[in-house]
Amino acid sequence: MKIYTVINRDEDYCEEFYDLPSAKKAMKEHNAKGYITKVYANGDWVNCGEILLKGNNKTFVANSKQISKSY
Repeated sequence: MKIYTVINRDEDYCEEFYDLPSAKKAMKEHNAKGYITKVYANGDWVNCGEILLKGNNKTFVANSKQISKSY
């Protein structure tokens, strides 16, 4: 599961989403930054970096068994 966190500290805005389009929409509306966190079934989590409004949001998670970039 992936969690998309959108934060704007100037407006004191922070919200979590579970789908990328909703997170991007909130980023545009609140002029905020977004971050992707991958959560595994056993409770472990990995920070996958920032959400990009333009371009590809596929990431390669270091120190994992992942062999290709994915969402």
